[in-house]
Amino acid sequence: MLKIIYKLFAYTQIAFMCCLLFSMHAYAEPKVGIIIPELRAPYNEIYDAISDGIDKGLQGTPERLLLEKDYSSEIITDWLSDQGIESIIALGSLGQKSTVYLPSNMSVVLGAVLSSSSEITEYPSIALIANPIEQFNLLKKLDSKRTKIVVVYNPSKNQWLIDLAKQQIEASKIQLIAYQATDIKQSARIYDEVLRTENLDTTALWIMQDRSVVDSRVVLPFILEKAWQKNVVVFSGSPGHVKNGVLFCLYPNNIEHGEQAANLLLKEIKGFPVEDKIYPTKGLQKAINSRTAEHLGLSITRSDLREFDLVFPLSN
Repeated sequence: MLKIIYKLFAYTQIAFMCCLLFSMHAYAEPKVGIIIPELRAPYNEIYDAISDGIDKGLQGTPERLLLEKDYSSEIITDWLSDQGIESIIALGSLGQKSTVYLPSNMSVVLGAVLSSSSEITEYPSIALIANPIEQFNLLKKLDSKRTKIVVVYNPSKNQWLIDLAKQQIEASKIQLIAYQATDIKQSARIYDEVLRTENLDTTALWIMQDRSVVDSRVVLPFILEKAWQKNVVVFSGSPGHVKNGVLFCLYPNNIEHGEQAANLLLKEIKGFPVEDKIYPTKGLQKAINSRTAEHLGLSITRSDLREFDLVFPLSN
């Protein structure tokens, strides 16, 4: 009798384990792939760091597809089939364009997005752009008298960001004046008019990372020259701008950006509602130009400078 009981118990345990393993397999997360634009060094380091962040967020190593500019649709479809890819994180504008070849039922998240059209892609996206309120808070910390922020933007690319900024400052004392422009010529004319204004003591200029409204050869040098003459604070999202004389910027921590993309994809896979279609990046680093700060008469100590990840001019 005891032998029969032991056998029944053993069979029950085996059946339970089989059911458990089947259940785990049935509800396993789909296999993830990352589509990465192929760039030469050192620009590829950005995507490498973002990919490392995705690995960290997913707690695994997804399959990677390095995509050249002249890729064919077969490269993507064959890779999906051969690797059994069921969900995707696509990086950069090239990755975004490649999503037209993905199955409609696939969970997809876009990362390393610089801007988004007013129609905004059907997939949830994370932009390589700081949350506006984070920038405004740092501005207030560095120069509290700057309560009027002027920005020129292309509505076909960054209307979502301006809408977010306006929403965030509703309960604050910040005044945001946003001008629309669709090309460099129109943008330059607006900045010229703004910088010819007599009283700019409380004004700061927010520079977009968008070459359709601010280029590094004409508009940015003009803005910086006039801002230097009139003691106007200028901030942006580009360390390169800070190197050239912009007071400060907030720029992405690429590993944390990758983690954010991974977390958003997991949310999509598990069927949780996604509140927005595009998000600013959460992981941020700070850069400041100490020479510009000194010219503006800002009181910034050595201790303050240690809070920044980059300080220009770079010391030898």
